Amino acid sequence: MNLDPLIFLFVFLGTLLIGGLSVVDARGVWQRLLLGGIYSGLWLYSGVGATDPEVPGYYLIYYFSFLVAFACAFWIFRVAFVHLSISRGHVITRVLGSVDCHPVWPMIIWAYLLLYLIPLIYPEFRLYQLLAPMAPNLTMNWAANWATKEINVFHKLLEYAQVLLTPFFYIALFRYRRRLGLIALIFVSLLYLQYVDISYISRGTIIIEFATIWLAIWVDRPNNRRALMAIMVALIPVVLAAAYYYSRIRIGGYVGDITSLDAIVRTLEVETSFPHNVGIPVIESGETVDPAAYITWMLTLPIPKLLTGAIEGARINYEISEIVLGLSPGQKGWYVVLPGLVAESVYIYGQYFFWLHAVFIAFLAALVIRLMERTPQLLFLLAYIVVIFAYVLNRGGISGLLIILINNFMLFYPFVFVCVFGLRGRRKPAEMLTRQVVKVSDK
Repeated sequence: MNLDPLIFLFVFLGTLLIGGLSVVDARGVWQRLLLGGIYSGLWLYSGVGATDPEVPGYYLIYYFSFLVAFACAFWIFRVAFVHLSISRGHVITRVLGSVDCHPVWPMIIWAYLLLYLIPLIYPEFRLYQLLAPMAPNLTMNWAANWATKEINVFHKLLEYAQVLLTPFFYIALFRYRRRLGLIALIFVSLLYLQYVDISYISRGTIIIEFATIWLAIWVDRPNNRRALMAIMVALIPVVLAAAYYYSRIRIGGYVGDITSLDAIVRTLEVETSFPHNVGIPVIESGETVDPAAYITWMLTLPIPKLLTGAIEGARINYEISEIVLGLSPGQKGWYVVLPGLVAESVYIYGQYFFWLHAVFIAFLAALVIRLMERTPQLLFLLAYIVVIFAYVLNRGGISGLLIILINNFMLFYPFVFVCVFGLRGRRKPAEMLTRQVVKVSDK
């Protein structure tokens, strides 16, 4: 990696100062973890690459302006949503009081796993692949995404069910927080089923799931935090090397000629070079997203495309890839490139209003964390949210974040609404709703 040590130190200390002040001022462990994750991800994916001598100095202005805008906006929204945290949090906590005792919650976990097992049974019986899985094949998987084929309605409905049940799956895991072996088995089974189905699973998916487990344990078991930190530090080199080896194996490459140290260095180069390889070319292209198309994309995210078909709208990462590669989606040699969050903000809002992207993200982060932070039963769901903001947002951009926050939580938000407002006028709405849930699950 070609880095200017003085600029590297400046970016690191500047991020540490702004992010550190923001984290110290935050309230509660979940706010601090969320902010710490966002700042760490922003530094890794958008800050380290700025220290490359070939990256123009003006990029640092974008980077630190984005950083300051996010920190200030989060503070404002955190204060604005304090009532939401206090009033709604206690109600949701009472409603979810049955997680530890009622059998409906374990059923949600097994139902969620079953949804990933069904594709191996219907329309083609492929359970034997659980014992003899195929080698990972990214090329075949990528080609299948662009192949013109008839929509399988059953599989689409299955995907919708998986998406809608995701938050409740993470809530249900709270019941087994003291049984780490079972938690690990559930996650490994889930990942394995996804892999066997399409002979591929992304590195990001694996990282998200295991980071969620680690974070939930870290919050739930304060006495074990030193050991958890030591384990994480020891595993980082292993994860970096394994990530590179897997990236070669999934395209049929050979890894015998690459040492572990080389694999670690190459992974770090790829993960920190977004500003140099993609971000600066996008900024200097002068291209920006079509605002109407971007708003259309956001507003139509929750609409099942099975009913409407494809809806025209902005595809941020696809458009950026087309600009950088000079190729259209589906053409030979085209793939998705990632610019980092800062360069993405310039592409969406332009060179004068890019900071609005930071404000929008701060609004989402403050709203979600305030809604959930006071509910102990949301332990694993909160850990998942932190990982999504820290990793998916900073690496994949706003597209990856909004797809999860909107589509995956479409059933969760009505659930919260019913918890809080559905039984207005009753003296104990939470307890009444709990009884209704119990009655329905017993039928």
